[in-house]
Amino acid sequence: MIEPIKMNPCPFCEGPPCIIARDLSAKTEVFEEHRCDPEAEQWPDFEAHVWCHDCGARGPNIDTLTLGIFEHQYDLEVADVMRIAVERWNDRHNKARSCYDSGEKRGLNIWPRGEA
Repeated sequence: MIEPIKMNPCPFCEGPPCIIARDLSAKTEVFEEHRCDPEAEQWPDFEAHVWCHDCGARGPNIDTLTLGIFEHQYDLEVADVMRIAVERWNDRHNKARSCYDSGEKRGLNIWPRGEA
């Protein structure tokens, strides 16, 4: 059973999040219940991302090729890739908050900028 994760609303418009996953080889949409054939010659490559249903903002694209090369995560099922996409969507609005706060103190978050 897949452990549920609550998806945060869109960090831009507070809209509802949606998730989509694709099999890169077959160029088809796949769903979390899709299972790979352990006897297959090659494990399929998947990608997934979360997007806002209202404004269309997208979270980072997560794919098995990048996860294998840079994070050493291999033989992932679709549900694994979708889970990582949701985790990254939920975390993305807080990553640069300290930069925003620092810019706020210096008057950099206003357009047009005055003397900064």
